[in-house]
Amino acid sequence: MTQKTLLLLSFILCFQWGWSQSADSSNVNAADTIQYWKNGGSFNLNVQQVGLTNWAAGGESSLALGAIVEGFTNYEREEVVWENRAKIGYGVIRNGDNTNRFEKTDDAVILTSKYSQKFSEQILMTAAINFRTQMDEGFKLENVQGQTEKRRVLISDFMAPGYLQASLGLTYRPDNLGLTATLAPFTGRFTFVLNDSLATAGSFGVLAGERIRSEAGISLTGTFERTLMKNVELKTAYNFFSNYEKFPNTVVNIEAGLNLKVNDFIQSKINSQLIYDDDVKVTRSDGSRGRDVQLKNVITVGFVLKF
Repeated sequence: MTQKTLLLLSFILCFQWGWSQSADSSNVNAADTIQYWKNGGSFNLNVQQVGLTNWAAGGESSLALGAIVEGFTNYEREEVVWENRAKIGYGVIRNGDNTNRFEKTDDAVILTSKYSQKFSEQILMTAAINFRTQMDEGFKLENVQGQTEKRRVLISDFMAPGYLQASLGLTYRPDNLGLTATLAPFTGRFTFVLNDSLATAGSFGVLAGERIRSEAGISLTGTFERTLMKNVELKTAYNFFSNYEKFPNTVVNIEAGLNLKVNDFIQSKINSQLIYDDDVKVTRSDGSRGRDVQLKNVITVGFVLKF
């Protein structure tokens, strides 16, 4: 079976099955909606400022701003489970005085929708869609031979990259463990590079001059959430994808975060993310270029508003 056939089959099964099941969940009255729908979200604002004037120990002033908006709306009734989540985050930092420009430190748009039919409380058939991109241009400072100043090189943009993953498989969610795992042998993955210069360079595994790359493969996705102690929560999310043509080479995306609650309005978060994609070449700190593990660590203390 060819890659295109597998890709087409995964999308047909995913959407046809989800559409046929949605009719059952739509026949609810107002009372059912109040009872079976759960909604929530949060807004996190972080501000950090360092001001130095005639400071003998050295250093430079800085200003950092960041915000994250997260929301979810879930429906569960009898044999039907429908989960929807959205996350938008953006952060910048400026080192030195106000003549310097702000540089991006965080930028993410993540949308997820999962529609499941229960075989039991632990085993479900799941059709899922996951979309990821960013909102703003991303730059990297690189050394220029023979010059003291570094140059800013564009390495990302809105929908460059953008990732759309649709899957159909089985979900396992054991009781009282805070764990979910979905194994989907029918998974279609699209990589978008809609910026002209990045598409011409063949960034993010898309062929030079092309804008979209399609793959068919198998995926393992899920979450793990656990309260470690009072006011300390651990939340993780993972996504493993392997193209059938390159199996067992695997794209890895793991996110883990500790939420430390001070009170209802102030929280500290420690977030880490690990990405490895065999088709993506990165510029290392020594200037060399090639495949490597990508790591991001963020520690914030800020104001939180839940709704």
